[in-house]
Amino acid sequence: MQPLLRVEGWRGVSHSFAMVNQHQLLAWLARGGVALQHGDLPFFRAHWNTGRHDPGLTPGQRERLASLPPPDGRRPDAIYRIAFPADLSPARADGVPQFSFMVCEYGLPRSYVAARLARPAELLRDIDRVITPSHWARALLVRHGLPEQQVQVVPHGVDAEAFAAPDAAERAALREAMGFAPDDVVFANVGIPSWNKGIDTLLVAFARVRARHAHARLVLKNHRSLYGLSADPVFQAVARAHPGLLTPAVMKDIFLIEDNLGQADLRALYACADAYVSPYRAEGFNLPALEALACGTPVIVTAGGPTDDFCPEGLAVRVPSLRRDTDPAVFDGGQWLEIDPDALFTALDEVAMRGPRRLQGAAWAAHVQAMGWAPVAERLLGLMFPGAGPRATPQPEPALEAATP
Repeated sequence: MQPLLRVEGWRGVSHSFAMVNQHQLLAWLARGGVALQHGDLPFFRAHWNTGRHDPGLTPGQRERLASLPPPDGRRPDAIYRIAFPADLSPARADGVPQFSFMVCEYGLPRSYVAARLARPAELLRDIDRVITPSHWARALLVRHGLPEQQVQVVPHGVDAEAFAAPDAAERAALREAMGFAPDDVVFANVGIPSWNKGIDTLLVAFARVRARHAHARLVLKNHRSLYGLSADPVFQAVARAHPGLLTPAVMKDIFLIEDNLGQADLRALYACADAYVSPYRAEGFNLPALEALACGTPVIVTAGGPTDDFCPEGLAVRVPSLRRDTDPAVFDGGQWLEIDPDALFTALDEVAMRGPRRLQGAAWAAHVQAMGWAPVAERLLGLMFPGAGPRATPQPEPALEAATP
């Protein structure tokens, strides 16, 4: 008899938690061998809706997700929650193994956890395992007092069909459709304009590169619809801190995308880019960097953070950084990364000088395949139901030393 898994989370929107949940559900449906129920939890923000914030899945994927039955009163064999804030309260079914997704970017504020207790170790009193997507996030959760043996790293995956690398003809057509000339060197980033994403650092590096290379272009994403965040304050802060840097010539070659991007739109943007650049200060995983890799686009990322888990040398440039502690008044015990700005400039400058270079070959293809959603789903089932598939093997936890410039 198939084990029954009750999943509680979000569907139908493009928030990262919802995207991860939907792809894990699709992978389990494709695998078979486990009965699924899905309970939709309230969205974190009241204005989120499945019309305006569509995740851009295919009609077939939507149909499969819609076919999942809701909880029907049967006792599940395991419960898995994936939403924000993390709910670590006891489930209604006493004695049922419980798993909860949590991610930590630069700290764990009290507002993150829906069921708060006096001591961090007590947070997992009623939870068998916390699932987190990177060793960086795991180290921060353990640093905050969560029991080390209960925090398990299971990385996110990538849909290699949705984010397939284009051939030369398709890439040329996509670039032409987006208004890029053949000799333009395009840098891209789709992160929200918040401090931890390092968009300000990227603007400074790009402006320096654009002063040397008139064919350099930068594409950024505004996030007014989903998060209510605009990049305007970031531009203003950079202009104040670096007078004369954001010249009219620089500004005309920075493009802000306002629309919500589905998977096909994201794939087209990654395919057009000569490098995906993410000089983050803190991330829980950084799924866009993995999607860009799957599209054959080289990535430039901060060294020392979660992207170390899936951005190997040869497929990515890991820019040196220093580890810094957060302000204890805001995030007690948190950490972030200070990227070397000159090394970041050098990484972008080298791309601008050499021109287009796409990732290809057996090593790249094998890496993308290994980072698919099917292995992720298999590993989760191995944790929840050891008899349902290959038992998940905990990965060694690397020493968290600061990268040096």
